[in-house]
Amino acid sequence: MFINFIRQQLLIMKNIITFFLLFSFVLSINGQEVDSFKSKDGTEIFFQQFGDSVETIVLLSGGPGLNPYYLEPLYNELSKKYKCILLHQRGTGESILDEVNQESLTVQKYIDDLNGLYKKLGNEKLVLVGHSWGGMLSFSYAANEPDKVKKIILLNTGGVTDAFYTWFGSNINMRLQQEDASLYQEQIDNKRSTLVAIWPGYFFNREIALKTRPPLDYKFQNQAGINPLASGDWRKRSADRVNKLKNYKGPIDLITGRQDPVGESVVYEAKSIIPQLKYTFIEQCGHFPWIEGEKQAETFYKLFDESMNF
Repeated sequence: MFINFIRQQLLIMKNIITFFLLFSFVLSINGQEVDSFKSKDGTEIFFQQFGDSVETIVLLSGGPGLNPYYLEPLYNELSKKYKCILLHQRGTGESILDEVNQESLTVQKYIDDLNGLYKKLGNEKLVLVGHSWGGMLSFSYAANEPDKVKKIILLNTGGVTDAFYTWFGSNINMRLQQEDASLYQEQIDNKRSTLVAIWPGYFFNREIALKTRPPLDYKFQNQAGINPLASGDWRKRSADRVNKLKNYKGPIDLITGRQDPVGESVVYEAKSIIPQLKYTFIEQCGHFPWIEGEKQAETFYKLFDESMNF
């Protein structure tokens, strides 16, 4: 039966990769005021502010296509020291698209959205804090708009290129157990997201993964079909991104878990392309350092504060 499970997992690997950066289980906007601006193509893009510090950071969530609220534990903590701007990327949160298609989900559209945020925030250089896909988007923005970036802090990012897609899914699968396979089928039978079932694959500590697993009916997305279109366009532009990133000379730090299923190779790849990149691994830690455990979270926030002292 478990062999069948592995076969099934291979079939759904594309689906696993499709929903790259995952989610904590809190979904709310805490009554926080939502602001917006019009992007270049007329799409209304929303964002929220948490905290009122002088130091402003822009939080870019994962996916692409995941609602940004999974970062709530992160921005609740960071907002004690920094002004956190939580961007609702197109098709997520309140930033609903009129149409989900190839034209509305190109990398250039995401860059246009960040340019719109840049203007909305007063044309001040941005400190980008990107988790998972958010890190991949940060690479793209820095490659195309290097003069608008003050600093980049990458959290458990994907790669500069799409090479990591080769092993990312299998690294998740190898951590799953039979009970995850059973839950996977139950989610399918009940027409609910299967992402809940593979949640433990993103963690070093399975016990913590089970404690933090989202509810069975958790709403990961507001609009379907975003990931394959956005990530597909991003993957096609790997060579161009690598070439243009040579123009980014600003500071860039990378913090990630040693046992993140994305793999260590993305770190060394990024370092080879962006020489000034500084990186740190958190031991016994997967894709979500701030909820992996008390020790990991403490290390993570210490590293983040050090990264902000530039």
